[in-house]
Amino acid sequence: MATAAGTVLGVLATLAADHVRRRRDRAERDRDTLRTAFAEYLTTLSTAKDAFSRAEPAPERVGKGHVAIGEHGVYAAQQQLELLARRTLVDKAGRATLSVLDFHDAVLAGHATDSREYVDAWRAARQTRAALIDEMRNALRRT
Repeated sequence: MATAAGTVLGVLATLAADHVRRRRDRAERDRDTLRTAFAEYLTTLSTAKDAFSRAEPAPERVGKGHVAIGEHGVYAAQQQLELLARRTLVDKAGRATLSVLDFHDAVLAGHATDSREYVDAWRAARQTRAALIDEMRNALRRT
């Protein structure tokens, strides 16, 4: 009887340990998937913003940044976030994208780098990106 009870307890302990290990492995994979998606989004957003900062003024293209930002892969990376991340993070990513679009318009409108419009758009893009990064860090800690 004692041998049978010991065997059952041993099997249960092994099953419990396997379950805990699988959960930990799954959580680590989920965290890696999120980290990759976050890095891809931030990279594409930064690439677009950097390209926009070097753009020549073209008032006829103001308001058409959605095409340019799509060419940099920002929308594709943002859609990946929509599949993986919580709504609060996705909303902050959307605000970050919009702030880069506003920066695009400020540059193409011909505002000088020391003008109020340019500086405000640049700061807004930087602030929304910082808020997004904070939310991303929190998401990675929760995962």
